[in-house]
Amino acid sequence: MEPAEENDIFEEEGVHISEPAKKSDENSPDVESMQDTLLSQFKITVSDPEKRTKPSGIKMQETFVVYLIETTPKNAESSLIEEVTSLWRRYSEFELLRNYLVVIYPAVIVPPLPEKRANFIWNKITATDTFDIDFLERRRAGLESFLHRIAGHRKLGKDKIVKHFITKEESWREELMATGFQAKADSWLKKVNASLRVREPNLRYEQLKCYANNLQTNATALLKVRAKLAERVYGIYKIHSNYSRVFKEWALVEDSPLKEALQKSSIDVDAYGISIDNLIDEEDQIAEQLKEYLYFADSLKTICKKHEALQYDVEWYESSLANALTEKKQLLSGPPKTFSFSGLKARLLGADAADVTETRLEVLETNITDLEKDLEKHRMIAKEFLDEADEEVELFKTRKVMDLREIFVSYAVLQIKMNKEGAAYWKKIKTPFAAILENQA
Repeated sequence: MEPAEENDIFEEEGVHISEPAKKSDENSPDVESMQDTLLSQFKITVSDPEKRTKPSGIKMQETFVVYLIETTPKNAESSLIEEVTSLWRRYSEFELLRNYLVVIYPAVIVPPLPEKRANFIWNKITATDTFDIDFLERRRAGLESFLHRIAGHRKLGKDKIVKHFITKEESWREELMATGFQAKADSWLKKVNASLRVREPNLRYEQLKCYANNLQTNATALLKVRAKLAERVYGIYKIHSNYSRVFKEWALVEDSPLKEALQKSSIDVDAYGISIDNLIDEEDQIAEQLKEYLYFADSLKTICKKHEALQYDVEWYESSLANALTEKKQLLSGPPKTFSFSGLKARLLGADAADVTETRLEVLETNITDLEKDLEKHRMIAKEFLDEADEEVELFKTRKVMDLREIFVSYAVLQIKMNKEGAAYWKKIKTPFAAILENQA
């Protein structure tokens, strides 16, 4: 299978906004590369998911959700040339933007989008209703996180198409399609979907692929356990509402002071059962952050597939060049002593063997020169990809440790908060009953 010559996604680095000169006192290349990103210039928010409908055919309507994106300059200098903007975007437009970034920046680990439909659900969450308010709020937070990640990236955060996505509602799609990214995407998909087998796979990227699978497996298992636990804890809290009902009914047949104690406790135990609603919502938000790394695993796998496609190209040209050099060597060493159809054809047609050999050598020389140039070109592309991808993977690892640390600490803090609040409610429930003995004494 010959690699595609046109629409090679690995040859273009994207559409950049011109960068102002860096400050001379900035010594760190990492700090320098993070300057002048969109996130350093703007405050970006996603809010107000809104359900809309539009005609989509004869007597049919399409229902969808749009999200309000607002950008505000962070400093006075920016506000002189930039103004506050607000526009509406559909989820499908976020998908289109991400597809563009994956194609134009092949070595970048592009952040994932939040899920289109709820996964790892439990009874409190509606599985099939994509217009559920709680689900839309979680997706809104995920879309905002996605924009923050790409707007703060050292390359993606300087891309013109990304900037126009958050600042220009009307002509953004036309500008995006004018980049020709779709043709490059089709070319790449053909390579990836061909189940390429490379002879010399890169050990680091084989290990990265294995890690991505393990990350996905472990995150999935953890989210499933958490969903089961959330369902049971939520149910236990809600069952406590039965205590409230029983206390109220029991109070009707008792005299003071037991009657007052039962009535007061029924109120507190009912509040205890209701308290889980806010707590479980906080836990759902933490779970959404973990889901992001579940889908980051797919981004890592994409990087590995792109590397395989590049390595396949290099090996294809190496093999083609080796075959051409072997054939040239055979022709220079004289006619083959074994039977060949090309020799038989030459004799039947009366062609001079020397002329045929000379013509074939000329063709081979041209092919060898072209193959050497193409091989060098694809080796350079593969090297540049590996250099950038290695840097991206290291940045991902650093960010992953920080993010997962925050997720697990937040979850532990929430469980402590939940138990402390539960203990406080039970102390309030105990107080009126303990007061009975104090009054009698």
